This record gives sequence, C-alpha cells and structure tokens, in this order.
Amino acid sequence: MISADKWRPADGLTLEPNALRAAEETQRCLALTAGPGAGKSEMLAQRADFLLRTETSRYPKRIVAISFKVDASRNLKERVQRRCGHDLAARFDSYTFHAFAKRIIDRFRPVLTGEDALDVDYTMGERRVARRQIEFSDLVPLATQILRVSAVARNAVRQTYSDVFLDEFQDCTSQQYKLVKPAFQGTAIRLTAVGDTKQKIMGWAGALDGIFQTFATDFNAEALNMYRNFRSKPQLLRMQNEIIRRMDPASVMPAGQLAGEEGQILYWRFPDSQTEADRLADAIHHWIDDEAIPASELQCWSPANPTSMLRN
Repeated sequence: MISADKWRPADGLTLEPNALRAAEETQRCLALTAGPGAGKSEMLAQRADFLLRTETSRYPKRIVAISFKVDASRNLKERVQRRCGHDLAARFDSYTFHAFAKRIIDRFRPVLTGEDALDVDYTMGERRVARRQIEFSDLVPLATQILRVSAVARNAVRQTYSDVFLDEFQDCTSQQYKLVKPAFQGTAIRLTAVGDTKQKIMGWAGALDGIFQTFATDFNAEALNMYRNFRSKPQLLRMQNEIIRRMDPASVMPAGQLAGEEGQILYWRFPDSQTEADRLADAIHHWIDDEAIPASELQCWSPANPTSMLRN
C-alpha cells in the first residue's frame, strides 16, 4: 500500500489534468466526457490502480466496471491487470450490463415470484417459458425488479463494491439506468461514468438523451471533460491545446507533451456547405486511395464555416 499523495500513474504515463483529477478522486461520483482517442479506458485503469494500490478501495471491497460490449469489458479487465498486477486486479470485476444483471438473478432468483418465478436450472433462449426459460432481453428488467423489492439483494450488492465504473455511458438505455439507480443511488459508493456524447450509437436501442446531465443530478456527480487526443500528432495537439486554453484553462497540456513537428493542418474556407462537402470528399478519397493513408489517421474538425482538415 502507498499513501494517496505518493501515488503516480502506473508505467510512468502522464495524464492530462482532468484525467489525473478523476483518477485520484476519493469522495465524489464523476461524470467524465471525452472524445475519441482521449484515453478513457486508460483513465479507468489508472483509477483502478489508484483505488487499489492506495487502499482507497479498502479490502475486501471490490471495484466493478459495467460496459456495453463484451470486448470492452474484456479489454478493461486486461488493462487493469497490466497496470495493477494480478493480485490487486483480482478485486476488479468487469461485466457487461447483461452479465451483471444475470449474476444478480442467479444469486437472488427466489425473490422472483408469480409469472417471473424461475427454477434453479432455468435457461436462456429465444422465447420465454414459464419458470424454465427467459430471453436475453429479460435479464436487466428482472435484475432491476429484484433490487427494487429486496433490501437483502440491494444491501448485498452495495456491501460488495466501493466503486463502480460505467463505461461507454453515452449509450445507457432507460432499462439499464433503472438497474443502476436502485443498486447504487443514495450510497457512499463512488460511481465514475465515462463516455463520449458525440459517439452515441445506440439511439435505436433506446439510449437516453442527456444521460450525463441526468446522472450528474441523480448522483451529485462532478462533471469533467478530457481533452487530449492520443491519436493526434504534435502539430494537431498544439492547435487543440489553444482551443482548450480558451475553453478550460486548467486543462491545458504542458508544452513538454506537445513537442515535435509531425502532423499537418490545412485550413480552407468555402462559400457554401455543398462546395465544402465536395472538396472534403475529394481530399479524403485522394489521401486514402492515392497516398494510402489509413482512414483512422484522418480527422476532420469543422466549426461550421470555415473548415479545418487535420492530417496526422
């Protein structure tokens, strides 16, 4: 164990100010937004390292991360193991929403009665069969019902965890948020919700608009934003840093992190949106097909008009 004031990010990594602030938070819940490439998963891994290594999450309490995709859940678990080591990471659980819900159902199945009652050897399938089988879509609602009606179930979940990470939170649906609230609202458990409000892709599945604001209100969470883009080259980072300087001066990145001449910024002005779209399409086509630049290395930033094209 080390004291909180002696902790430094694992593997010698340097975190931007708000990421470091989030990693070291010991009291409040956090609503942390960030763009693509900002290191959201890395921040969560560093936060897990801080909580476990400093015993801010005191043994035998655990940390649970709840994600939307199996790959994201597995990636975060592996990242925490690399940062903390296997011994400390053994106290870190990483599930999807549905896997977390199933654990609740399996442990507290007898709470379900009437039409929702399940036998001990119930299965998952394509249709619901009384007592014998439920559908995948039943998991979250049934787990939510258990937490709402059973104080024993609520207390068991709450006594297990000191901290909860909610990854890709911009895609949280109404059903999933209804599971989070009875499980953790009104407790001393620290929740860290992380996501990119500009990358919400689950609107068709009921992802909630304004979920970060709702969460901040419901859980008295501090709202923070991470600005750095680890996929950008130095010239782009310096330009982004000047924008950050106006938006959030406390989050400006040190000059030492921005050294180098890699990257290219092209600034164009267009008379109308159609001309802009045509020119951008031609440029992107040329860079990908003629210069063989991977699409992942192209970034576009358009403050309405004029437009800037950013090339890594």
